[in-house]
Amino acid sequence: MNLLPGFEKAVIERSKLVDYALNPQQERGRHKARVFESALGFNLSNWEQLQQTILEALPYHEAFIVSETVFGIKYRAVLLVTGANGHTASLMTIWQFDRLSGGLFSEVPRLVTLYIV
Repeated sequence: MNLLPGFEKAVIERSKLVDYALNPQQERGRHKARVFESALGFNLSNWEQLQQTILEALPYHEAFIVSETVFGIKYRAVLLVTGANGHTASLMTIWQFDRLSGGLFSEVPRLVTLYIV
């Protein structure tokens, strides 16, 4: 199985969940927030549980390279997760290994987007 390289070091920034994906007041993220709440029971009050759920699921799901840009290499992993409400759904996650100076890439995957599929 092709796992996300460096999954054990994966980073999910607080702002990605709190200021974007789970924030019903955020212009671009409000629709995601509504879906996360209804499908899995995740919202601003339990964002850390979503963060932990994603990180715990990574070692059990395949990841594939989807693109390489000037910003880095992106991988896709679809995770089957159980939410705070006990329901299960597929969660698309996109991870990036940031491009560093000299053409090298970070060894730490960083979550760049996520949504329920």
